[in-house]
Amino acid sequence: MRSLEELQKEYQRRTPTSLKCFERAKKSFQGGVASNFQAFDPYPIFWDHAKGSKFWDVDGNEYIDFNMAFGAMLAGHAHPLLVKAAGDQLSKGTLYCAPTDLSATCAEEVKKRFPVDLVRFTNSGTESTMHALRVARAYTGKEKVIKLEGCYHGMHDYLLQSVEPELSEAGPENRPATVPQSKGIPKGVTEGTIVVPFNNIDAMRDALKRNRGEVAAVIVEPIMMNCALIPPKDGYLQQLRELTKEYDVVLIFDEVKTGFKVAWGGACEYYHIKPDLVALGKCIGSGFSLGAFGGKKEIMEHLKAGDVAHGGTYSANPLAVRASITALREILTKENLEHATKLENKLVDGIKKAMKDNGIPGFVNSIGPCGMVFFTQHEIYDFRSNAKYYNAGRLTKYWHGLVNNGVWIAPHTDEHWTVSVQHTEEDIEKTLAVIRKIMPDLK
Repeated sequence: MRSLEELQKEYQRRTPTSLKCFERAKKSFQGGVASNFQAFDPYPIFWDHAKGSKFWDVDGNEYIDFNMAFGAMLAGHAHPLLVKAAGDQLSKGTLYCAPTDLSATCAEEVKKRFPVDLVRFTNSGTESTMHALRVARAYTGKEKVIKLEGCYHGMHDYLLQSVEPELSEAGPENRPATVPQSKGIPKGVTEGTIVVPFNNIDAMRDALKRNRGEVAAVIVEPIMMNCALIPPKDGYLQQLRELTKEYDVVLIFDEVKTGFKVAWGGACEYYHIKPDLVALGKCIGSGFSLGAFGGKKEIMEHLKAGDVAHGGTYSANPLAVRASITALREILTKENLEHATKLENKLVDGIKKAMKDNGIPGFVNSIGPCGMVFFTQHEIYDFRSNAKYYNAGRLTKYWHGLVNNGVWIAPHTDEHWTVSVQHTEEDIEKTLAVIRKIMPDLK
């Protein structure tokens, strides 16, 4: 059994050029990375290029990629159809700041999959949830919002609350305190956000009752995919839908991660729920910066001059929209999603067997082409149970073992993996061989 120190030395031996790149980047980038999510110890691997299900780092090492840009690349890397679509559009221009027929076509593709009447485009999932929240407030005339503890909805102040709070600051389990995730967020914003535990309908009912007449919206990841991967308990989302109707509160599904992945029509289809608003990102652009939000006509019609502001120079730019149309019509199809899900199921079965054969406690959660291993025997059903019982040390060794053998997953305990439509049976077989090899190190 190899120690973590030995695994880290092997990591450093394999990636000396990444270290050189990192030292150079630190002279110009704060922390040496362009986003805090890209930072991890001992230093991040710097990529050179990617294609299909794989990427190659600056040292020439090949990796099977199961992070897929935090799940955004369900289409895989450099898909030939996307490369062609982008190339065709480049010669026609990439930014007009004017309407195009392409944007209407793309909106129609979204409406085919999700129960929305009208759509607006954004540039990211952060923008999508931000604008959805704003229009919900305008529609209801109320200001407070309820979010679920441990759910992440982007980088804007209103929802960057209680994403990964310290348990010592998080307050009672059934009535959590609202803890800003970052310095620099105004106290007044934090005070307008109510936090409730996931999978606890009684706590949600209590919060709505205590704040009756003041809550504009409840926003939720229908499956917690920024807190490892935690599904809703049977009936939870259905009860949440009924409860928000009872209290006249807008229900917003943040499908930035679940959309297009857990089912062709996202979590709305998978759980047969019709929320009032849906926020989308990641897969909708398939590698291009694009997001969207949509919902009931009576809510969305507030988006007009003199009522609710919505804009963005790059919103619905023709390059991203054309790529999205190609992805939604030709790549993220039901057949291709079924292919990715079958591979995911095979991967999960293999991981479970390797854990059992080596006496490693834990289980695997899997939905569609997404999965996450939990090195614990405790039930994980919300943020706090994950924070209390997840064996982060074992995951760290698992991650180093995978990466040192050419398999890439996110280096964080809060990120699930994604099997793309370009992964193959051979990729899964190679990955399972690596897992069987490294599992003894986790004893």
